[in-house]
Amino acid sequence: MRQAALTALALCCAADAFLPPSVKKGNKLQATGDRWYCGEGVKYPRGAAGMPPAPPPETGGYSHEPQLFEFWADTDYDYEVALARPLGIVFEEIGTASQPRGVKVIDIGGNAAASGKVSVGDVLVGVTAVRYIGGEYLGKARPERDIFPASQMDFDTVVDAISSNEEPELSELKIVPHASDVILRMRKA
Repeated sequence: MRQAALTALALCCAADAFLPPSVKKGNKLQATGDRWYCGEGVKYPRGAAGMPPAPPPETGGYSHEPQLFEFWADTDYDYEVALARPLGIVFEEIGTASQPRGVKVIDIGGNAAASGKVSVGDVLVGVTAVRYIGGEYLGKARPERDIFPASQMDFDTVVDAISSNEEPELSELKIVPHASDVILRMRKA
C-alpha cells in the first residue's frame, strides 16, 4: 500500500515531465528558429490560430517577414491538409515557363487519396518549406518551416519546397506532431 502511494506521488510530481517543451511554462523550442509551421489550427507562432494583428518584433536578429505573416493569416483557400511523403499527388504547372502561376493536381493516390480531401483539379495555394536561418552574422543556422504562397512558383520550386520538409535532427523537435509532414493549402477546382 505504501509502495503504491509513493508511486502515485512520484507520477504526480513527474507529470510535467511528460508535457512537450512547448506546453511547459516559459519554455520555447530554442533549437529551431522562431517558427515551425504546424497548421492553421495550431496557435501562433507554430500555426495560424490566434495570430496577432501585426508581426511580432524582431527576435534574435530575425523577424516574421510581413509578406509571409500576411500569407499565414490569409484565408483565401478552401482547405489545408498535412500529408506524409510520398504525397501521392501528381502536379502539373499552370501558366508558362516565363510566367508560372503555380500548379494543379492532375492525379491522386496514396496519402492524398487516404486524406479524402485532395481532388483532381485542385490548385496549390501554399506549401510548407524548411529553410535555415542564421550563419556567420546571426549565429548557428537553425531550421524554420514557413508556409509560402505557391501561386507564382514553377513546378521545380514546388518540388523543392515539398522535398525540404525534413524533420531536423533535433530532439526538441521530435515532440512537434507531424514535423516532417508537408502542409498544403489548396483551392478547390
